[in-house]
Amino acid sequence: MRILPKNLVLAIDIGTTAMKGGLLTPEGEMVAYHRVTYWEKTRQDYHTWDPKVWIEALRDIVASLGGYNRISVIVVSGHGPTVIPVGENGEVLFPALLWLDKRQVRREGTRSFFLPKIAWFAQNQPLLFEKTKWFLSCPEYLDFFLTGEAHTVTPSQEFTPFIWGEEDVKKYDLLPGKLPPFVTTGEFMGKVRPQASYFTGIPAGIPVVAGGSDFLLSLLGSAVIKPGRTCDRAGTSEGINHCHSASLEAPGLRTLPHVIPGLYNISGILSSTGRLFEWLRKITGQGERSYRDILQDIENVPLDRSRPNFYPSFEWNGDFEFARGGFLELHPDHNRDDLGRAVVESIGFGIKRIVNNLETQGCKVEEIRVTGGQARNVIWNQMKADMTGRTIVVPEIEDAELLGGAVCALKAQGDFSHLAEASEALFRIRAIFNPREERRVRYQELFEEYVEYSQQMGR
Repeated sequence: MRILPKNLVLAIDIGTTAMKGGLLTPEGEMVAYHRVTYWEKTRQDYHTWDPKVWIEALRDIVASLGGYNRISVIVVSGHGPTVIPVGENGEVLFPALLWLDKRQVRREGTRSFFLPKIAWFAQNQPLLFEKTKWFLSCPEYLDFFLTGEAHTVTPSQEFTPFIWGEEDVKKYDLLPGKLPPFVTTGEFMGKVRPQASYFTGIPAGIPVVAGGSDFLLSLLGSAVIKPGRTCDRAGTSEGINHCHSASLEAPGLRTLPHVIPGLYNISGILSSTGRLFEWLRKITGQGERSYRDILQDIENVPLDRSRPNFYPSFEWNGDFEFARGGFLELHPDHNRDDLGRAVVESIGFGIKRIVNNLETQGCKVEEIRVTGGQARNVIWNQMKADMTGRTIVVPEIEDAELLGGAVCALKAQGDFSHLAEASEALFRIRAIFNPREERRVRYQELFEEYVEYSQQMGR
């Protein structure tokens, strides 16, 4: 039995379909890891999501990780923009409005990602709106459960308007008193209270550090903290994130302030890649097969073999939303591997489209650091390198949000003077995949055909 070291960071990341947790040392080593899947288990849909599922998942993770008496600090990250209304006693008043929930009321000229959901709630649930004490985002809800203190985490004042700034609050005609005060990523925000300790097993009094949005912590966990570096966050959804020295505006790209002051995160979103993989397994009767075996069969299909084209949507809107899509040029002799290849190529070509768009705007992409569950698949990493024509770098800790959480916690404890220093020190590379030239050349030809076909359809 391994004896765990002391002064461990408990890092938690709330994903769309699962929660991940890890115990990390001050040197950035993951000594224990556990993942709890709750989407199928709870059988909830987007409109009935009970946030208590996250608390139960946290308890399961803590029980599986062990090492309670060796935890020195906790940090939580999670998806967004997700909004949870809670009452005077901390009770959840309405199912969480998840990030992929389309219920919102947007005001022209505003920047907040969260206020449109709150505005919808105020308009459609006025009685519950009046009873709401706080509107919390996803990770802040778990922080609130642990500490009993309500906060909103922001990486910087420049980023705050994208959460909820004063001007936007006025335009939405909402009550600012229902929005918790801000605390900055990497700062202490409270301690584990006795009732949370009783439920989770985490010792009372353990300090909790502000983490925040998962995509920002993934930048720290992949050390995409210098201009020119790029990461691919691949889970239920997927985002290509490029660190740049200046803000820019371009169709199909989103610019937000970086977690490191003075830098910017230029990103392109593919909102359905992980869901596409699951859908592919389902429709081809491969639900019990591993991703590795499925992808191996797909890669074995000759590149010159006829295959259909797959489009997640016939209305390209820049974010790769899987809705009203389908196969074209489908023939009776095509099999499940041909369908799989078409779906996988659509994802790879979606990434390549974003990379090309970035480079058109002066954001040179030479290598891509992959993170998330998809990064664990060796075959998929190599296929991404071939399809995109870029070197794929896999970190030792693929769950960059967890390492990013450790970066925040260690900075708060004083182990490092600032976030960038901790990020650079803790990031380590496990594997590198370079494009195979023959396949890269052929995929470039196939990509051009794919784009030309889509243009003919008006996408």
